Parts: sequence; structure tokens; C-alpha cells
Amino acid sequence: MRAAAIEQPSSSHNAVDDLHLQVDCLSDADWHAALAKFSDIHYEQSALFGAGQRGETSSHLLATENGEPVFGARVGIYSVPVLNRGLALVRFGPFWRRAGEPIDRERYKAAIQALIDEYCTRRKLYLIVRPRAHPDVYPIEAEVLTEIGLYPGETTELARYVVDSSLGEDEQRKSLGQQWRRNLKAALANNLEIRIGRSEDDVARFQSVYAEMVDRKHLVYPGINLVDLMPQLTNLPDAMRMRVALAYHEGKPVAGLAFAVNGDVGYYVFGASNDTATELKAGYALQWSVLNWLRENSNVKWYELGGPGDPGIKQFKKGFAGKRGMLLPIQEFHYCPDMVARGVVTMLFVARNMRNTVQRWRRGN
Repeated sequence: MRAAAIEQPSSSHNAVDDLHLQVDCLSDADWHAALAKFSDIHYEQSALFGAGQRGETSSHLLATENGEPVFGARVGIYSVPVLNRGLALVRFGPFWRRAGEPIDRERYKAAIQALIDEYCTRRKLYLIVRPRAHPDVYPIEAEVLTEIGLYPGETTELARYVVDSSLGEDEQRKSLGQQWRRNLKAALANNLEIRIGRSEDDVARFQSVYAEMVDRKHLVYPGINLVDLMPQLTNLPDAMRMRVALAYHEGKPVAGLAFAVNGDVGYYVFGASNDTATELKAGYALQWSVLNWLRENSNVKWYELGGPGDPGIKQFKKGFAGKRGMLLPIQEFHYCPDMVARGVVTMLFVARNMRNTVQRWRRGN
């Protein structure tokens, strides 16, 4: 279902007056210019990740006041023809914290109400909001969502490991898990050269190692091709620009890591390695170098590593998060007053679960 482009006054009753909503009518460049003004940026809220990936239709909503963005969200739409019902999914949004401004709970309420008005009331869709993994802000958002009437889902797939990237180097080493610290010492003794950049060559080398890894491991999962967006991601505005860390051994790239400072959080986005990198423990040297880069070149307190993954990845991330980091549990929040939409989304969930089961079987899990 594609909504016609509209621009309308907000119907929300909140503390932010004189808002105008721009729905499905902004260019990608204008969207990114607005997004770059916020502290709670996430690539899933960019026009690139939200451009109809994963078989969905993309929608967007931006609220402005006197021409300045106040909040917004990129929304993935899954709908069933004829019934015109389905799901509106907000991944790691909405964004609502303007850079340099204090937290305003009323603004977040207004953002959620605007999503309800547009996607539940007007389009009769089932709304799911997945807040961003931020240890200091997520509790506030979860509280507001509950107050408004959204209810938490049962998913456990949104938990994220986060590292406290504000620590000094000595403190950071002490925070690491004991085994992680030993592996880091071994990695640093393996004559690896770590280079961090964002040139076309850096991206091409990373993508080459990534493609080799995908082929070797027969990887199949939703979003696996998002790595193709790296050339565009490295050319976004400074507030969300992607960078690439590459580990070289004997002059050849053996592993890579794509990361970004998105507002007030650093993100691990993509990773790739070959068999040589595993033997050299290159992943430890890469993550350590990125953490040092974040400390020296940004003001972010948290570096998000993504979800736990399989047992080996979970052990790696847990040891890296260490004593001062954490596994942050995140819930998604649901809202739907329309019974037909509830039924349709229940069927979509069943189909999704069947797909995930097949994919785990194909991966041998």
C-alpha cells in the first residue's frame, strides 16, 4: 500500500504546538539533512535502509515547526491486498532528540501520537515501535510508550550488547572479559596492520572479504545484501557517515569492520573475515582499534555491537562489553485498535516464524 504524498497539520494534542507533518513527500537528500540534526540517529531510519528493503513498502513522516524538524520516523509497511490491512514497523525510531537539546518527554509523546494518527487511525494498520538501544534513553521511551497505551511484545531478539566507549584505555582493558583480554594480546602480537578510512577502495576491499565470507559460509538471512549500500553510507552527512576498519596481514586484507557514529552512539554495522583472520584473531584487534578511534574522535558514551548471535559471537560480544558494558534488553511495543489488522498481522507473524525456522535449518542451527 503506497500512501499519496500529503502535507498536513498535526492532529496530535501535545506540548509542541504549530507542527506540520510531511508524509511520503521528501527527497532522500532532504530526509538525511533533517535526520542529521538529531542525536538519536539510526541507519534503519535512513532513506537507504528504509528504501523498500526486505520486501516492504517504505513510508516516512516528518514533523516540522517553523521549518525546522522536530521529530520523524521511517516506517516499513507490510500490507495484504484487497483487505488493505497490515503492519507498520518503526525500526529503532522515531528520532526526536535534537542534537544539543535536553530530553523532552512531551516531544516523544507527540511523535508516537503522530505515528498512531497516521498509521493506525488513518491507514488502519498495526503499529510496532522498536526503540533504539540506548542505556540512558530507552527506559524513558519504554515508560512513555506504556503510558500512551502501547504494550510490549514478547520478542527477545532486540537485546543489544553495548560497550562503554567513554572509558580510558587502561580502564577499558580492565573492563574486558579475561579471555577477551588474552585474545586481544595475542592479536596485537600478530603483526596486523589496522587502517580506518572511508574511500572507495576501502569499501571495495571490505565488500570483497564480505562476499567471500558469505559464499564460504553459505549465509542466507534478511538484510544480508544491505552491505551493497556501503558506498552511499560512506557519503552521508558527517553526523551519520560510515567508516571502514580493515585488518591487513602481509599486505592483504583478511578482515573488515564497518562502523558509524550515529548521533550519540557508535554502531558496529557489518563485519567480515576469512579463515586467516580467525587464526590471527583479527576481530579482536579490529574492535579494539575502533574503540580507540571512537574515544579519540567522538564524544559517544556507548558503542553498540548488535545482538548476541550464535554462541561464539555471543561470547565475543559479552567479553568485549565486559564489566562496564551490558546486554541491554529491548522490547518492541504494539498498538492496534483495528481487529481486521490484528488478524492480518497475526498471519504475517506466522509466515515470518516459518521463514525463520527454514533459514535456521538451512544454516544448520
